[in-house]
Amino acid sequence: MLKLTVAVLAFALGGTASAAGWRALRIDASSEASFKASLEAFNDKLSAARREVLGLALQDIWAAGTKEANAAQREYTASDYYRQIDGLGYEQIVTLTDPTGELAKIRYRTAKNDAFYASPSAPGSASAASSPWPASSGPPPVQNGVYRGATRSIDRQTH
Repeated sequence: MLKLTVAVLAFALGGTASAAGWRALRIDASSEASFKASLEAFNDKLSAARREVLGLALQDIWAAGTKEANAAQREYTASDYYRQIDGLGYEQIVTLTDPTGELAKIRYRTAKNDAFYASPSAPGSASAASSPWPASSGPPPVQNGVYRGATRSIDRQTH
């Protein structure tokens, strides 16, 4: 029965998400199952970079809640966490612990760059097998302070 409920909920969230896009998605943290289903809906609609930002933001919320609870000498529970994020959308989640949104922007740019440079078709991302230099060799060889292969005009200008 629980699996059927989760499947129906995931389908309903997925249908809503495709109609309005990822910006309309909301976390349903009314239960653990609905929380997982809403995360799956986010996972299906968000780019890899936004998924990473969302995951880090959710971790930040947990860490901040735990820190606040420790300061108040109480336990931060999953129920507290679910209550805090229930009904929030992507933008609200990524700015909950950083209202300026700067951390989310930095994380997004970093994740996007990491994904770009990790792709085999990215410029300058030649695989180690196609590189003429061993991975641990460092920069190209230097002779008398000038890279080998330099032209005579450069040699004269540097000396």
